Amino acid sequence: MKKYFILSVLMSLGLSMDASVIQNSNTSKVGNNENIQEYTELQSLQPAYLTNITESSNFGSNWFLELKGGMSAFLGSPIGCGDMFDRMKPVIQVGLGKWFTPSVGGRIGFQGLQFKNANFVTMNYRYYHADFMYNLTHNLQQDEFGISKLDVIPFVGLGIVRNGSTVPGSLTSEGKNIGNHPFALGYGIEVRYHLQERLHIIGEISGMTTQKTFDCVGNSCKLGDNMLTLSVGLSYTIGRKGWKKVVDALPYIRQNDMLMSRCKMKREVAQNGGSSKNKNDYDGLNSLRYRLSLEDNKSLDGSDTTQTVGVGVPVYFYFKLNSAKLVDKSQLANLDEIVKIAKEKDLTIHISGAADSATGTSGINRHLSKERAKYIGKLLIKKGIDKERLKAVSLGGISQFLPKEANRFTLVMLTK
Repeated sequence: MKKYFILSVLMSLGLSMDASVIQNSNTSKVGNNENIQEYTELQSLQPAYLTNITESSNFGSNWFLELKGGMSAFLGSPIGCGDMFDRMKPVIQVGLGKWFTPSVGGRIGFQGLQFKNANFVTMNYRYYHADFMYNLTHNLQQDEFGISKLDVIPFVGLGIVRNGSTVPGSLTSEGKNIGNHPFALGYGIEVRYHLQERLHIIGEISGMTTQKTFDCVGNSCKLGDNMLTLSVGLSYTIGRKGWKKVVDALPYIRQNDMLMSRCKMKREVAQNGGSSKNKNDYDGLNSLRYRLSLEDNKSLDGSDTTQTVGVGVPVYFYFKLNSAKLVDKSQLANLDEIVKIAKEKDLTIHISGAADSATGTSGINRHLSKERAKYIGKLLIKKGIDKERLKAVSLGGISQFLPKEANRFTLVMLTK
């Protein structure tokens, strides 16, 4: 455990050092260091699984073999003399089944030995059946294989019960006794406890109902003869055991989208010489403010350090397709800073509207670019900029940036 802890610490330190190198090497290229910092926040994901969802098992997995022994009691119609305890006889049960999902399974089974009929005559019987099983507690205390600790499994089934004993009243063919083998309904509940690996201990209470003629007493073909059974035994899993959990793909999809977005941003930064023209932030405005502040300062030797700013850093406002509506109105937060600097330094504001040439005709794009420029111009006037300070032009349809959506903008520049 200590080794894993030390290894984790070393890996964390290594990632931190790599993050520092990435940030320092890119600081000179990108104005906003937060962009670079975002890349270092990426961490490897731990697998997450969908709750209570597993893959269905293939043909060779989750088979089981059951062997149980116990006592049974036959209660027929007519019931005859004696109570249930007078009719009890040993019983053996064998079953082969498969779990298709953690909750749904099926099995074929055999039950047999002897029973006492309504006249207390001991008879041999064999009961063949197929059952549908449903695990009510399949998600209770699951282990790493998805196998629950305790299972409560009700079941229902269909089968044939065969009475092969030779007694007066048994069915005959050509003078030979062929016994009774009527249709039967099965039902019950099984409780299963996981001991270890592939082994379960099981207990079962079950019932079987068939025709009244089964015990050769009575002559009705209606349902009426019943057999109740209590048994315990073992169940052994055959083939591959357990269930494969389904991985939750949503965290990986989100991470992939984030990586694609960051790679796209990084590529744009590289294409634009280390300054993303398509991202609105205050770095450009702050840089311009700093350079303008030099106009008010003198060097220590008394020489004038005033700098004349020819063209300010551009600020972009992006619009929806075929409209003069902003993609995100939060972009308007840049206008207050633009107005403030323009008034303080007596700057001229140049506005350029554009549309993407990939969509629309040239006429439509000229109209869109004008409307987008007017939209920003009107907002600046509302915020107190004199109309004489504004210089607006229409660029029409352009294809300067990738993706094409980046060409749907109004550009604002401050000049001295």
